[in-house]
Amino acid sequence: MTTAITAVDTEVRIEHGVLIDLNLNGTEYNISNCYKTITYNSKTYTALAGFLTISEIQSNISSTNDDIQIGLSAIPNTYISAILGQPVKGGEVSIYRAFFNYNTQEVISGEIYRRFNGIITNFNVQEDINATGDPTATHTITVVASSILGVLENKFSGRRTNPDDFKIVYTEIGNSGTDPSMDRVLTLHNAAFDFGRPYVGKTASTTTGTSGGNNQYTSDQYVQDTTGE
Repeated sequence: MTTAITAVDTEVRIEHGVLIDLNLNGTEYNISNCYKTITYNSKTYTALAGFLTISEIQSNISSTNDDIQIGLSAIPNTYISAILGQPVKGGEVSIYRAFFNYNTQEVISGEIYRRFNGIITNFNVQEDINATGDPTATHTITVVASSILGVLENKFSGRRTNPDDFKIVYTEIGNSGTDPSMDRVLTLHNAAFDFGRPYVGKTASTTTGTSGGNNQYTSDQYVQDTTGE
């Protein structure tokens, strides 16, 4: 019995590159560390090659709050003022990884994947001065981006429970100036539900700044009040 042997395809070497979307104050910048311009999702990514560096991207099964550093080097002086004039912090970052066929140096069709999505939390500008000959200066900008999970972990939020604070109208949420949600907070404040046990209230200040007193009951008074007699 003769078995047909299928020819094994020639091994293809794979290279990869990084595509980055930077959204700063509504202006989007598309850059990559590839050797030539790449077009993806109708966006053209400028090739910066070795001038663009990126820290290692962690691969985890569960969500983590990892940070990523993105460095842009050899930036001319004329661009520094424009960059510093932008609100860098709070900008959005999306990072994609593209795979190339080493032989053809072209992106493999359908082989571009998102690897990171986060918010810029900090940045640093380093200046290198060449004092020999014609003095020149180049700059390196490093931005630190945190994942969405990291941003949420550092977020502080909340509202005061004073009734007057809930009467403030916030146009962005369209609330009412007669919100009764916290009207009973003062009534419930310092209340105790000991179900028959004599209660000694703690001294507390009222909204007018005066002392709330020491609402102390004797056993007889407490029973009389709770029975409604």
